[in-house]
Formats: sequence, structure tokens, C-alpha cells
Amino acid sequence: MSVTTKGLIGASPWEEIDVTARMFFGLELPMQWKRSLRAQVRLLREEYVRTAAWSNPDLVHITVLFLGMVDESDRSSLTEAGRVAAAQVKPIQLTTGHYGEFSGNRVFWLGLDRQESDWDELMQLGELVRQNVSERVRLDLDEKRFRPHITLARKLAKWVDVKKLPSPTRLTTVVTELCLFESLREDGQLAYPVRERFPLGQLVEGPPAPPSVDV
Repeated sequence: MSVTTKGLIGASPWEEIDVTARMFFGLELPMQWKRSLRAQVRLLREEYVRTAAWSNPDLVHITVLFLGMVDESDRSSLTEAGRVAAAQVKPIQLTTGHYGEFSGNRVFWLGLDRQESDWDELMQLGELVRQNVSERVRLDLDEKRFRPHITLARKLAKWVDVKKLPSPTRLTTVVTELCLFESLREDGQLAYPVRERFPLGQLVEGPPAPPSVDV
């Protein structure tokens, strides 16, 4: 039986999840991006792209590592993995690029500009998160390489010629946190609450140094 403490006064974010939860590490995007993407999606869905499942612009994010179903007993290990990985990468600038699609699973997405974004740091973060999770928790992680993107739609009705689409609005931000999200449904609606936040570039404190001894 699934046990939950949702709604308990004073419960921490972790205490609000079920014994098992569907989770992923990712980057939260600012409200300015969400408002702009809402307008862009409205134009695309009216004139250019046919699909059965548009993403809710309020939920857009960049997935760094999908974890799948996670047991509550692994929460401290995931927290440590996120904290250690985030500490080794400085805040990351992101700038949107062009539209694209993954034809195999019919996903339509907005990519990032590799030249204008801190691409090397972003890829490093992806590698560090995977490495630190793998060292601490036994999960069946996806072997696909990290391809940063913002999913706009799934289940495309037909192939999209992205070269004929209007150019996406250029958006820029600096991300300062790695987030651990839960994926769930609340009253039938998809939601991605943030369960943990890990500041980028914040040094991980080690054990205190032994006191010096005057000779």
C-alpha cells in the first residue's frame, strides 16, 4: 500500500511524496520563458504542427536525468548525488535555439543555441549527475546521451518540416540551481513539483580540519 504525508502541516518537500515516486533531475525555467513559449505554442498549434499532446507551458523544463520510480529509502542518496554534482558546475547561461523533433518517438522540441549557451558546463552537469547517481543508487537509467531540449509536444500526427516553421523567439537566462522533480498527477492533471534544490557552484563542505598545534 502506498503511504503518503501530503497535506501534513510542517511536512518537508520529501515528506510529501509517496513511498515510491517517479522522479527526475532537471533545470527549472523562468516565468518569462513560460509566457513566451505559451504564445509560440499557440501559433504553432493553430497553423503548423498537428499533435495529440501539447506540453503545458507552465510545466516546461530541461530534463538532466530521468530516474524513473524511486524508493523513499534512496532519498538521502539522491540528495547527496544532486548536491555534489551541482557544486562542481558554475551557474549556466541558456539561450534558446531552433525547433527540432525526435522522429522515433514523435517528440517536437525547442533546442538551445550551443554558441550562446554555456554548453560545455551544461553537458558536464549532465555527466556529473549521472555519475553521482550511479555511484549511490541502483536504478535502471536510460543509456541515451544527454540531449538538452525543451519538450513542446508529443505524439506528433505527422512529420514536421522544422525549416518551414517561424523562427522561435530568442530567450536567455542564467540557471543557478539543479532541481529534483517529482512527476505525478493531481486531480487528473500532470504536475512536476520541485522536491529539492541544489545551488550550482556552491562548494560542498567537507569534514572540519583538525586544529593546528603550536610546536
